[in-house]
Amino acid sequence: MAAAAVLIWIVVIPLIYLIVFSFRSGTAAAPGDWTLANYALVYTSKMTHAALGNTLIYTLMVATLSMAIAGGLAWLVERTDMPYRGAAWVMILLPIAMPGMLSSMAWILLLGPRTGLINVILRGLLAPFGYDAPSGPINIYSMEGMIFVESVRGSTTLFLMLVAGFRLMDPALEEAASMSGARTGYTLRKITLPLMLPMLLATWMYSFIGTLDDFETPLLIGLPAQIFLLPTVIYFTAYLSSSWGLAAAYATIFLLISVVLVFVYHRVVLRRTSQFATVSGKAYRPRQIELGRMRWPALGLVILYFILAVMLPLLILVLASLLPFYRVPAWDMFSELTLMNYEQLFSNTRVLRAAGNSLWVSFWVASGTMILAFLLAWVIVRQRVPGRMILDSIAFIPHAIPAVVVAVAMIMFYLSPAMQWTGLYGGLIVLSLALVTRFIAFASRTSNAAMTQIDASLEEAAYVSGARKARVLARILFPLLLPTFVAGWIFVAANAFRNLNVSLLLSTPQNELISVTLYDYWERQADFSMASALGVVLVVGLAAITILARQLIARGYSGND
Repeated sequence: MAAAAVLIWIVVIPLIYLIVFSFRSGTAAAPGDWTLANYALVYTSKMTHAALGNTLIYTLMVATLSMAIAGGLAWLVERTDMPYRGAAWVMILLPIAMPGMLSSMAWILLLGPRTGLINVILRGLLAPFGYDAPSGPINIYSMEGMIFVESVRGSTTLFLMLVAGFRLMDPALEEAASMSGARTGYTLRKITLPLMLPMLLATWMYSFIGTLDDFETPLLIGLPAQIFLLPTVIYFTAYLSSSWGLAAAYATIFLLISVVLVFVYHRVVLRRTSQFATVSGKAYRPRQIELGRMRWPALGLVILYFILAVMLPLLILVLASLLPFYRVPAWDMFSELTLMNYEQLFSNTRVLRAAGNSLWVSFWVASGTMILAFLLAWVIVRQRVPGRMILDSIAFIPHAIPAVVVAVAMIMFYLSPAMQWTGLYGGLIVLSLALVTRFIAFASRTSNAAMTQIDASLEEAAYVSGARKARVLARILFPLLLPTFVAGWIFVAANAFRNLNVSLLLSTPQNELISVTLYDYWERQADFSMASALGVVLVVGLAAITILARQLIARGYSGND
């Protein structure tokens, strides 16, 4: 009951307030009269139609391109004899340590129309052929630039989803096709991809929903080009113009899209999954496809992805962080390199306070999210209580709703007259609750999956021996689930530490997180060198957390001390 109450408090009630407030005319603190004017303005506005069109184009293209990149990389790593496949795994996973905001910042420094390093080099190479324009030839501030940056960055997560499907797929049909004389390309089109269709559909749907939630790339790259997506429209409507009723009405568009996506997912993806069997019996073994002369070009594609996703963005951030101020790249800038920005960074009280806030928030958000998910998984998987599947559905809701909508819902709820007496708004607690809401879907899904893998006989033996449920949870289930708990904890902590879309809307001088400080240096102060220095420190810290997670998980599953 306690877990259910917490879940309803952080998910259901704020969303109800959001929907109710979309029919009010006032502010969050003073709701005003009931009205339909917000919906009339939102659904008849040309800006809404343009933002909705941009959002659909952006999400469709990013989801499709990301899945194509991830699927190609997963196939090369798992099903072919490409050399150095272990190193390829590392190169493909390293982009996880690069937050979306830093990736967008780096590509702006690389492909900015006037001062981008790659554009400066290209203008020098094209000058003998008559190209003398002061900008270009590539413009990152475009829909194509946004799609490129997010497709490259978002492929890593989809790779992790698809690689398991390629590993588990029964190779018998592929071998039969090979013995019949079919070529690799024909087998891939006619057998491999159709067998992978359920996994591909699920991955594409996951990517589509996740891209709807993307905020950093449209904010940093789309805004200078006047390309508005629904998340940025909601942000500017709520944060800058304080039109909270309009922001809530805009948010309901996302709610409608989410309902449709969840319906399609259950009707198409889950139903089609039962039509396929991809794992065979005892004779199962993965089959590697021989690439022949294409082995090394295949490795070259992985290296190219690594260069685009990690090497180029990180190198330009390091270079910018070592300059007193960022300017048009030239050879003489290397004589100006200095560590001054890092010295100022570690002595800046604002940065230190924001870092402390981020550490506090990430610790409690990760702990609260995983504990709540652990209890929910125990109720949903182990207990035969009425309504447990309703709890599972409520826990999944935040995954289908963009984080900017969650943030607006929290603002509506905690600024409402019924909650003003708590004084929680503007502090770290509300920000932490919003982030718990943001990550509970991931935590509950991983905890549910892990709980189903544990045989109930150990718990039954404990109950027969007289142990109470609390003791069984603490002494049997939790130790068995510890690797999953630790992995989920580190994932949530790292993402809470670098989160921007929730923290930017809920940010105040008292609860500012390091991601908001980074955005302020970049966007409001235009101090690209200081922002790059802070970004490099952030990447190093997140990379250390990723390595720590890998070691802890491996140690937990191996049982070694």
